[in-house]
Amino acid sequence: MLGELLIPAGFVLALDQASKKLILERFGQAPRSQPPIGWKPRLRPLLSKTLAHGFVRDRHTLLLLWSLAAVGTILLICYAPPLQSWTARVGLGAALGGATGNLIDQLRRGAVLDFIDLRIWPVFNLADTFIVVGLGVALWSIR
Repeated sequence: MLGELLIPAGFVLALDQASKKLILERFGQAPRSQPPIGWKPRLRPLLSKTLAHGFVRDRHTLLLLWSLAAVGTILLICYAPPLQSWTARVGLGAALGGATGNLIDQLRRGAVLDFIDLRIWPVFNLADTFIVVGLGVALWSIR
């Protein structure tokens, strides 16, 4: 049962960290740059230094909140019948993997590396995508 949570989490974490490594190798250190002009989506590395969008003041608090979210996710999967489906567990695993990827960035670099710039949305990364999609899949599965 927990394998259906941990395997997607590990896969997403590995994919997220590999994508960030490739972006840093291609572009070097991510500068904070001005938004580009135009409409075409592109890769644009950007370091986001605010912890949890400014709601968290230090790394220890962020680590504590992540730990609570991880334990809470495991408890929900074990004890909440609507979230015990395979689809819900995989979705929650993907979201947990994405959250872990951003946490690792924050602890390692002091900032999260974002690089997908659609120009109509704030710059984001694969971890952010998996958090949103994973939670969406989990919620969709309980309908």
